[in-house]
Amino acid sequence: MSLDTLSIARELREANVAPAQAEAIASAIGKAVGEGAASKADIETIVAKLNALDLKISLQNETLEQKLTAKMEAIRSSLLIWLIGVLIAGTGLLLTVGKAFLS
Repeated sequence: MSLDTLSIARELREANVAPAQAEAIASAIGKAVGEGAASKADIETIVAKLNALDLKISLQNETLEQKLTAKMEAIRSSLLIWLIGVLIAGTGLLLTVGKAFLS
């Protein structure tokens, strides 16, 4: 952002501010604005970095989702195998108990 410090100093002198003070005030204003204001290039750089970070986070989320899905499938398979084993054992136990009472 460009700031015309000469016209600021001129306006201050026209408002009866001493020339040395007018130039010092204009210079201070120019430095403050120049150091504190972001340029269009600065903003574009920040936007590009934010977009890259957003993409990186999206990729990490996809990876985590895939890992979580795989773990859930593994747990589901283990649980199903355990349940089938319990059903077979329970059926065997019932047949054994039933056979003992029927004999």
